[in-house]
Amino acid sequence: MTDFEKEEFWKGLARLYDASVEQRRNISELGVKLTELGGKLTELTGVVTELTGVVNQLAGVAQSHEKRLDRTEVTVEAILEDLRRHREGRA
Repeated sequence: MTDFEKEEFWKGLARLYDASVEQRRNISELGVKLTELGGKLTELTGVVTELTGVVNQLAGVAQSHEKRLDRTEVTVEAILEDLRRHREGRA
């Protein structure tokens, strides 16, 4: 091996080492980011679960009001029918 080849070999090895160190640093940073993302996803899941509960409660309230309106409508219709019968002289 000539001196030139040895020098190129060591330069190549140094570049390979630098690239390896850079990749390890990038992997480490990616691991930190993934951990942070996992925490955010857990937090987001909790918020979505809470919102689902709120939506279900609101749906129940809406259904309750609809039933109440239906009962009121039936009552009003019954009163109007009684008034019609009374006007017509029917019992």
